[in-house]
Amino acid sequence: MLLEQTRRDLLVAALLDDEFSSEKLDFSEDDILRYYDVHQDRFQRAIPEVKARHILLSSQREANARRQALQRGEKFTDVAHEHSLDVDTRYQSGDLGYFSEVDEPSLWAATRELPLNRVSKSIRTEYGYHLIQILERQEAGTIRNLEQVRADIIEALVRERHKAKLDQLVEQLKNTSDWAVKNPVLQTAHSAADSQATAM
Repeated sequence: MLLEQTRRDLLVAALLDDEFSSEKLDFSEDDILRYYDVHQDRFQRAIPEVKARHILLSSQREANARRQALQRGEKFTDVAHEHSLDVDTRYQSGDLGYFSEVDEPSLWAATRELPLNRVSKSIRTEYGYHLIQILERQEAGTIRNLEQVRADIIEALVRERHKAKLDQLVEQLKNTSDWAVKNPVLQTAHSAADSQATAM
C-alpha cells in the first residue's frame, strides 16, 4: 500500500514538475509596475527605515584613518572599494540598502542622530569596525520604492501564474477524465497554491 501511494505521489510530482518547468516565466516591466500600483498597501513600511552604506574595517585605528581620509575629501565609493572587508558590498559603494531598528539594532542605535550624508565615527560590531553614511530616512507609513520590492513582486507573480496553471490543469483533468481530485498530493498542492495567491 505504501509503495503504491509513493509511486502515485511521484507520478503526480513529475506531472506538476513537467507542467511548470516547461513554462517560461517572463514578466514585463508593465506587469511588475501594474502589480506594484495595485498592491501599494502591501509595500507600506510598518516602522522607520534608513538607506545607508558602510565601510567595514578590521581595527579602530584603520577606521579612524579612513574616516579622516573621507573628511579630507576622498570618495566614499573609492574607500569602500579599496578597504572594506565586506565582500558583499565593497564593489557596490558599500551599499547596505534599507534597514530598520529590527534588522540592525546596533547600527540603528549608533546612527539614530547622524545627519544625512555625514560619516559616522567608527561603530564596533561582531564583524569589525563600521563607518556608516545615512543616505535617506523613511518614516513608518511610507511606501517602499519599486526596486526594494521588485523581487517580492516577481515571486507573487510566479505564484499567481502557477496557481492559474494548476487550476487549468485540474480543469483539464476534470473535463477529460472520469475522476475527481482525490489525490492528497494534488489536492494539497492546489489548496496551497490557492491560499498563497490569496495571501499576496
